[in-house]
Amino acid sequence: MLTRKALAMMAIFTAVMISIFNFVGFPEHYGNLLWSLGAAAMLVITLVGNVWIFIAVAQDEPWQWGSEED
Repeated sequence: MLTRKALAMMAIFTAVMISIFNFVGFPEHYGNLLWSLGAAAMLVITLVGNVWIFIAVAQDEPWQWGSEED
């Protein structure tokens, strides 16, 4: 159950980051080097944020795969 909560929170976080990405105007300036570096940094922040959210919310549940069968 915690895994589903984590995935839902990750989806919301990603949607917010995409909205910010579009609001700031990255799609219109993809040819500019500085804008591209800023977009790359924002994508890395999104990825690290999603990993952090998953680990913080799901905790140990995803790594207990075979425990019900024993």
